[in-house]
Amino acid sequence: MADTAQFNVGNFSSKISGSGLASPNKFEVIFSRIPIAVDGVDATTQLSLMCDQCSLAGRDVQAVLDLQYGVRRQVVYNAPSYTPLSLSFLCTDNMNEKRILDVWNNRCVSVTGGYHVEYYDNYVGHLDVYVLDRSGKNRTYHMHYHEVYPKTVTAVELNHGTTNATLRVTAEIQYAFWTTSDIHLGNTRKSGDTTHGTDNTPTITIPKR
Repeated sequence: MADTAQFNVGNFSSKISGSGLASPNKFEVIFSRIPIAVDGVDATTQLSLMCDQCSLAGRDVQAVLDLQYGVRRQVVYNAPSYTPLSLSFLCTDNMNEKRILDVWNNRCVSVTGGYHVEYYDNYVGHLDVYVLDRSGKNRTYHMHYHEVYPKTVTAVELNHGTTNATLRVTAEIQYAFWTTSDIHLGNTRKSGDTTHGTDNTPTITIPKR
């Protein structure tokens, strides 16, 4: 006798109608503690508002093949590695978004400072990404990226043949690690990082606009 299928269309439809499905265009990006200043521009607000594409980064645990008698298994070791984060920003007419990213990137290794490498704590900031519900009013998921900075600011292509289009600048954002309300800091907290409590309790502070 064949096994009975576990999938039930009625239960599936009921679950969707009750909980809904998450939408990829309902999200909010908030930068905080950006360690640079650009004349006449609020850098944190500008980047937060104009970010039109982002991602919830993944995580990979490192593993080594356990060569013992019998079945071979991949056994994890060391700290996890995190996938790069790519963010796209719409450019306003005065190109403030690219100006901010360029100044921030230059802070890491300054051209005007004789190419001296800046201290790590002096060029990293923080980034929060929130997934919103269908109404766009309620936050349903939160990912906090620790110690972020723009490792790469990509080229912006210009073309006389292009009309009615908006310039975008993309940056590869480097970060140390991410946390959520489910996966929070243990003993990896850097000195001076106040985004979480010191008792391993997830007390993420939501930056105010």
